[in-house]
Amino acid sequence: MSAYTIFKPSLLLAACLFSSGVQASTCITAGRMDNAVWAPQFQSVRLLDDAGRSLKVKNKSELTQVRAVELTEAALLSVCDGNKAVARGEGVQSKGPVPAAKPGRFNVAGFGFPKLQNGELVEFELTIAADQIVMITR
Repeated sequence: MSAYTIFKPSLLLAACLFSSGVQASTCITAGRMDNAVWAPQFQSVRLLDDAGRSLKVKNKSELTQVRAVELTEAALLSVCDGNKAVARGEGVQSKGPVPAAKPGRFNVAGFGFPKLQNGELVEFELTIAADQIVMITR
């Protein structure tokens, strides 16, 4: 898998969002689950209920209470993979600009659990306006 293969969908998504000025659904990774338990949740992602209160989620079933996320730092955006297995990368990937959500509060439209070798990721689908996206180097 080349760096071009990885960056092409992300850059295309960002270009479409910037040029159209419309909202589109995309995903962020909020953490990882092992045996349906957080292991760990990213510190830069706060989970919120429908009243905007912070949630302390301990297991997979409690994720149904999440209605929004608050990002304290930029979070990489990705195409939503649902429950598909995450492909393993080959070799060292070059660093380049990728789209990320700016810090702020975002409504959650859904979530998925892309499979890892050991456990699974927790992926939240967010609706993000073009002006809430920045390009960062990873």
